Amino acid sequence: MTTNARPMASSGPTPASPRTRRAFAASSRPLLLIAVTIGFFAVWEAAVTLTGTNEIIVPKPSSIFRALVDGFIEPVDSRASFFPHIRQTLSEVLAGYAVGSGTGLVLATLSVRFAIIEFLLRPFVVALQSMPKIALAPILIVWFGFGFNSKFALVILATFFPLFVNGIAGFKSVEEGPLRMMRSFGATQWQIFTKLTFPTALPYIFAGLEIAMVHAITSAIAAEFLGGQLGLGVMIQQLQQLLDVPGMFSVLMILALVGWLLNLTLAFARRKVVYWAPVERRTADR
Repeated sequence: MTTNARPMASSGPTPASPRTRRAFAASSRPLLLIAVTIGFFAVWEAAVTLTGTNEIIVPKPSSIFRALVDGFIEPVDSRASFFPHIRQTLSEVLAGYAVGSGTGLVLATLSVRFAIIEFLLRPFVVALQSMPKIALAPILIVWFGFGFNSKFALVILATFFPLFVNGIAGFKSVEEGPLRMMRSFGATQWQIFTKLTFPTALPYIFAGLEIAMVHAITSAIAAEFLGGQLGLGVMIQQLQQLLDVPGMFSVLMILALVGWLLNLTLAFARRKVVYWAPVERRTADR
């Protein structure tokens, strides 16, 4: 008698592949972040309510939210509206960031190409960077006034150094082996720079860009504290004089959100441009 042996189907669940698990983990992270944020503000609200803390000291999140709504529904031409202040601060940060970072990167490139430039520039750059930027703000206000120009100049000074130092470190990180190989094939200096030196330095450059962004925001706000007509720093000063602590916290929330979005944009650009770097590959595989 012959019997036909058939494989028995497994009754248990099919284990998920590593790629499926990674995709599920990546999709659940935003939900986890939202849940943690809601839980944090819920605990904050309950703590202030149960302890009876005066809102001049620590306001409730609900009061901060009302201040946010009030600031955004004000007419755009009103000084109580958030929009003109956000526009002023963003213009100072982005314009100064672009000029300062670009200048630092250009001078870093020239310093690596011509050693005498690095020899002459580095002592002055280090000496200038050693000065607290807030100490330079009063001088810049005397020179350029209370408007846009003084904040723009301070942001340039704050963002120049990270790109200058990181750019030089990145350009000098090129390994000797690939450099000799390109030279042996008759590559020009421009080809070596565009195909080897600059791509190798990109992770350092993006690290400098992220550091410079933080310096740009803090420098602009610090300059606005000392004087100005518009800007989120100016708004904080005005709300302080009115003892409007929920309003001050609402401006801080806007600053935190602006900084997070700008750094998120930089991180997205880094993943797209420097996707080949080991750190980016590990991040993509998670």
